[in-house]
Amino acid sequence: MPARRPDAALRPMLATPGRPPTGPGWAVEFKWDGVRALLDVDTDGGVHLTSRNGNDVTLGYPDLVAGVATDRPLVLDGEIVALDEAGRPDFGLLQNRMHVRRPPAALQAQVPVQFYAFDVLRVGERSLLRETYDDRRAALDDLGVAGWPRFAVPPSTTEVPPTQMLDVAREHGLEGIVAKRRTSRYEPGRRAASWVKTALFTTREVVLGGWTPGQGRRGALGSLLLGAYDEAGGLHYLGNVGTGFTEAALRTLRGKLEELQRDDDPFASGVPREHARGVRWVEPRLVGEVEYRTLTHDARLRHSVWRGLRPDRDPREVVLDGAFARAPLASYGVPVAAPDTPRTVTPDELVALDALRRKGVWDAAGREIALTNLDKVIFPGRDGGPPVTKRDLVRYHARVAPHLLPYLQGRPVNMQRFPDGVTKQGFWQKEIPVHAPDWVTRWRYPDADPGDVQDYVVVDSAATLIWLANLAAVELHPWTSRLPDVHRPTWALIDIDPGPRTAFDDVLAVARLYRAALDHLGVAAAPKVTGKRGVQIWVPVTPGPTFADTRGWVEKVSKAVGRMVPELISWEWHTDRRGGRMRLDYTQNVINKTLVAPFSARPAPGAPVSMTLTWDELDDPDLRPDRWTVATALDRLDVVGDPMLPLVGRAQTLPTL
Repeated sequence: MPARRPDAALRPMLATPGRPPTGPGWAVEFKWDGVRALLDVDTDGGVHLTSRNGNDVTLGYPDLVAGVATDRPLVLDGEIVALDEAGRPDFGLLQNRMHVRRPPAALQAQVPVQFYAFDVLRVGERSLLRETYDDRRAALDDLGVAGWPRFAVPPSTTEVPPTQMLDVAREHGLEGIVAKRRTSRYEPGRRAASWVKTALFTTREVVLGGWTPGQGRRGALGSLLLGAYDEAGGLHYLGNVGTGFTEAALRTLRGKLEELQRDDDPFASGVPREHARGVRWVEPRLVGEVEYRTLTHDARLRHSVWRGLRPDRDPREVVLDGAFARAPLASYGVPVAAPDTPRTVTPDELVALDALRRKGVWDAAGREIALTNLDKVIFPGRDGGPPVTKRDLVRYHARVAPHLLPYLQGRPVNMQRFPDGVTKQGFWQKEIPVHAPDWVTRWRYPDADPGDVQDYVVVDSAATLIWLANLAAVELHPWTSRLPDVHRPTWALIDIDPGPRTAFDDVLAVARLYRAALDHLGVAAAPKVTGKRGVQIWVPVTPGPTFADTRGWVEKVSKAVGRMVPELISWEWHTDRRGGRMRLDYTQNVINKTLVAPFSARPAPGAPVSMTLTWDELDDPDLRPDRWTVATALDRLDVVGDPMLPLVGRAQTLPTL
């Protein structure tokens, strides 16, 4: 009978990319240029090495297996590295080992590897998953792993700030740092905000979708066409790479690519004509890694250099994220104006939604999502129109996901729920429900006071949006700061909040005054109607200023605008003291104080939505704050697109006033 592997199904915890965090409570490790792996010793002393995507790579590293000096059950998390002559991890060297399943003794001697253990998940029958980082590191030190042949426990410091450790990494030619909150638990398979990685140069995993033959000495291969997958499973073009290859790599790549030849372009977004000349398309089954300096304005890799194949990665794990995910869909060749283009769910999946009865499991957006009470009316009809059911809201969330997610991803989200419909009392919910599926991303607020909300939902997928619709989460309010540094806002908010006596024409008049003021200051911003009675203006901010800074800046601009039309404005906090006039509310610029997201529904008849606008649309005589609904919003987005989207993630420093 085979020995029991104590945690064979575990996946490594992942770090969130970001700037080095500030403040107390962080431990810092260096970032190692190798291959992530879990090492576990089973109950009979057998040793197993498992890659990040669950592949057994034990046979590829017999020299590591031989160095394990314990026979009790054990699970370690760490990095397999190959060291250069200066003792630094070198991914290029490791490439010579990664592709060999049973390396001969000569290769093991030529390219020796080490296992850098930086976490322990189990010792004997004791699981350490719910213990703190500090406790796990203490347990790791007690094991004596650093004394095993070919094993090391890299340093972890709590005395030196992360920003200073990044300078140390730079001085020693290392890849970067990983800061880990000392009180954090180990969350298998999750990319958690309690671990923050900062790279000194940017690397990215890519899927190979085609190649071009080279010229002269580079006849084997000229360049590789690179891509990554979106939520709907489409491969999008990220540019090409034509440097960084060794002669051996060229020969190996040419052979592998020829075996995967296909006749048509695998990129869902298509490839620009100038990049598609002479391309030989391949099945997108190979994953590589490139290094690049910057992104172009349309989110393509600039000055990229080939680093090597990554056989330890599954192509479907290589997804659009960060700046890539925030780029406009048009950047990837997706025709924003083309109607009926499936982006999040397929037409067949939408048909399957309609075929469900009152409840059922919907297989959509890569998840199995339990839906209930689909025919319950959530919104009454407007102007004699039909009511809007939960099924309608679920369908809307599924279809609007490509437009809505850029404003939610990487941010805690507060929600207003109406399980009995918007004609009944709803309630605000910040704490993620205990029954949330495991695949819904959670974030623990480390600064929460005892008794306050601790765990928030982070809406990073279409499936999560669908799940929220099933909860009748009508309004979605994202934080204006992103993880991991939630104390640094990325949006400054201007809220034109009408009073009972305020006409919408007056709201538009004030919005135009803001337009003139922001244009005079040279500040990029975009307006949106709220779906109820008001207009909001969102101003992108490069992370750095505090909430007090953005609040003060918006207050100064608003006071200047208010002086132009004092008869329309009240600065009173209490609504009953405003005399029915509007308030220019700058107080929303506080942590965990939010405004409704673009394209979120509002709790009113007909299910109106908050819609982004161009500045010129403020002059449209037909504009109304609740003009678009869940039934019509997608038609507008298909034709006009999202005028605010180019501002998502835009670097902008607010000018001194």
